[in-house]
Amino acid sequence: MDYVIETRSLTKKYGERAVVNQVSVHVKKGDIYGLIGKNGAGKTTLMRLILGLAVPSSGEVKLFGGERADLSRRKIGSLIEAPALFKSETALENMKRFALLAPTTDDEIKRLLEFVGLGDTGTKKAGAFSLGMKQRLGIAIALLGNPEILILDEPINGLDPAGIKEIRDTIMDLNAKGITFMISSHILDELGKIATNYGIMNDGILEEISAEELKKNCRSSLKVVTDDGERASDVLRAQFPELNFTVKDGVLEISSEVKDASLLNKSLVGAGVGVYELTNEKIEFEDYFIGRLGK
Repeated sequence: MDYVIETRSLTKKYGERAVVNQVSVHVKKGDIYGLIGKNGAGKTTLMRLILGLAVPSSGEVKLFGGERADLSRRKIGSLIEAPALFKSETALENMKRFALLAPTTDDEIKRLLEFVGLGDTGTKKAGAFSLGMKQRLGIAIALLGNPEILILDEPINGLDPAGIKEIRDTIMDLNAKGITFMISSHILDELGKIATNYGIMNDGILEEISAEELKKNCRSSLKVVTDDGERASDVLRAQFPELNFTVKDGVLEISSEVKDASLLNKSLVGAGVGVYELTNEKIEFEDYFIGRLGK
């Protein structure tokens, strides 16, 4: 399979320390790839390596199936850390300055500002923008030149709930138009609403998982504590053969979906099994990642 972003054993060292360590990334066209890790895990450095803003110590970056780097990187827009804006100029003036690097028409610039919700800022200077407005202007600048990929480093960091929703909606709209994303974020719940795949970075090493696999790993289970695990197992096998469960020391853990736990409880009690506890247990999204990253 060809990937629009692929790295092979990518490594970046500063002195003896590997900030990015043997990282292999696989991003397909149309993905929203969420990059997760603690501060200092190497997320920003990895993005800079992909963009050609840093030189790898070893390994390879392959873009769009192997196109020449100078051509392929023209099809990537980025917002790394905070947007570098001209604070004494308006949104339109900022866009025109950056358009010198990615030539476009005034109509296209105005369309992009309208798209990110900054079409009516008029003479207001960028220095007076809210953090959310600055982030949206940064995304509009990254969209100059009609990129096929956007790489965004912490685009919702520090935003209030309304600002987070604005950025999320913008990303979803752009993705629906065919743009592929790589996004780093500390706000796992928000990333979980949009990402299709994840890269988990820990001490410079990356582990990949799809949103579908993550959903399976975070599925619910029903814990049933009884006075007779063997008898409870016999009842479940006879009356609920579709259920998958394990039993240990009288405790049943049912991994299948149980639509009505009261029916299960009634069957066990009716068969003479004492039921002491019925608990629905679920691995939360954040719990899974904290488990992978450590405290």
